[in-house]
Amino acid sequence: MPEIKFLSNLADITGEKSLTIEYDGEISGLIDNLDTKLEGKDFKSTITDEAGEIKDFVKVLVNGNDIRGTGGLSSPIKDADEIVIFQTLAGG
Repeated sequence: MPEIKFLSNLADITGEKSLTIEYDGEISGLIDNLDTKLEGKDFKSTITDEAGEIKDFVKVLVNGNDIRGTGGLSSPIKDADEIVIFQTLAGG
């Protein structure tokens, strides 16, 4: 089962630092699945924009690789994958 880790403020939003769920598919479906599982937490709207794309300041890593370079929302997820989702920080 894939393990999903939430870092920084996403851990606060979800109330979880990590979850292990049964899932086989693509990142887009995983996000929908997590949004349902985390009902009332505004998970999907926190990490995706109105077009359904991952927001610029959100990183989704599968086994340490940013999905933007490996297929985006169509990136496949396998049983033993580690998914890390976090918002990048910026400041001046």
